[in-house]
Amino acid sequence: MMDAEDLSAVVAFGSTFDRTDVYLSGEAIPGGIVVLPRTGEPTLITGVGAVALLRFDDQGERLADSRWISDLRTGPPPLLIAQAVGGRARVGVIGLGGASPFGGGIPHGAWEMITSATAEVEWVDITLSFARARLVKSPEEQELFRHAAEIGEHASRAFLDAARVGARESDVFAAVEAEITRRGGHSAGPGMILRSGNPAFGGPIEWGWAGGEPPILRPGDAIGAEIFACCAGLETQQQMHVQFGSDDIHRRLADAARAAYQAGVAATRPGVMFSDVYAAMHAEIVAADVWSRPPVIQTVSPGLFNSPMWVNAQGRADLDGYPIPGVIPADGDFELRAGMTFAFQPAALLGLRQVCVGGAVLVTADGCEELNALATRSHVFDD
Repeated sequence: MMDAEDLSAVVAFGSTFDRTDVYLSGEAIPGGIVVLPRTGEPTLITGVGAVALLRFDDQGERLADSRWISDLRTGPPPLLIAQAVGGRARVGVIGLGGASPFGGGIPHGAWEMITSATAEVEWVDITLSFARARLVKSPEEQELFRHAAEIGEHASRAFLDAARVGARESDVFAAVEAEITRRGGHSAGPGMILRSGNPAFGGPIEWGWAGGEPPILRPGDAIGAEIFACCAGLETQQQMHVQFGSDDIHRRLADAARAAYQAGVAATRPGVMFSDVYAAMHAEIVAADVWSRPPVIQTVSPGLFNSPMWVNAQGRADLDGYPIPGVIPADGDFELRAGMTFAFQPAALLGLRQVCVGGAVLVTADGCEELNALATRSHVFDD
């Protein structure tokens, strides 16, 4: 990429989801800035001195043989970046933008300070082209992705074991996160999405941010979660759903969500377009006369491309009086290749009742590999 863009160096920042700094540096602690010169040795910059010192304690010393960046600098990042790229006229930057207009992880004020300190540099945003190059995973990354999905399968079982009438939302949340951590995984920030009730719309917990007691699960409720099971920065997602006592609406939503998931699996193979996959999934949503708010499919590790959202939601009688936007278009389109990784997450809704299912999927040479089972269908418990 540096040759193609005629770049003398690349400066890479991490962001909330992509963690490009961790990916390129091999450091366990996010928050660094990686400077990769076209020739010569790379530099790792951190503005927090304690992060640099973590290299030298007991655990840090154990990883010494696996580190590949020896030039570690700590101090004011704008000044250190200016020193590291000094004399280079054309420098790429990773972290400034992305597929979404809201992408990027560099604060505006920090970028102003950096550009002021490097007035002689022509900065070239290569965030999107680098992220596209990362969509195809190496054999080592695929192994980690499979392991993360396996952790997610155990976390899904923990969800099922904890989700009972009389339990609190926080009991379910704690069981899932504990299982991920116990198995050596981690969650993508800001953590699992979990919501219960009747109706239960998909979204984050209320009590964790607004305060108050976590809700108690009641007969007739549903509880759904988007679990983020990760390993070594490779992210998978599991969409768990439990209904306490089924009814006709639940069965309709569960059947539609499951049909959309199966349609996506059937459509996923090398050579097809991303849009072909989500079109097949959306067709099942429309055929069931329900609607879907979140993306039915998205790339993960990095999280970059989302399918359209708020599909089939406009002008519906069951949403009369609610603030419903138009369809939010996909972030972009691309051809599927073996080694790409996805989160399948079709949601079917009537009014604000939602069933969302799905798990991790890996594109193979002749189709795809489903890496989760429990999360790919709704589960019904008697009241």
